[in-house]
Amino acid sequence: MAHFVKLSVLDPGHDDTENQTNRKYNPQLINLDMVINVEQSKVHSLIFTKNNSTHPIRVKESLDQILNLSQGCNSKVLNG
Repeated sequence: MAHFVKLSVLDPGHDDTENQTNRKYNPQLINLDMVINVEQSKVHSLIFTKNNSTHPIRVKESLDQILNLSQGCNSKVLNG
């Protein structure tokens, strides 16, 4: 069974350097079973997956928020 968390993913049409005050985020389910690594950058958390190791997914949530959401995947009721 896949382990999903709902995160706010940066819209690919919004460039980070040009649109710093009006970023658009889309809610998406991220499959934690596909995640290789998560790193914190200056603005976003960067999620590297098995299918996307060179261009990470940029999300609004911090590392601690992602960790807290992921802990809900251990029970029968998902909190994330």
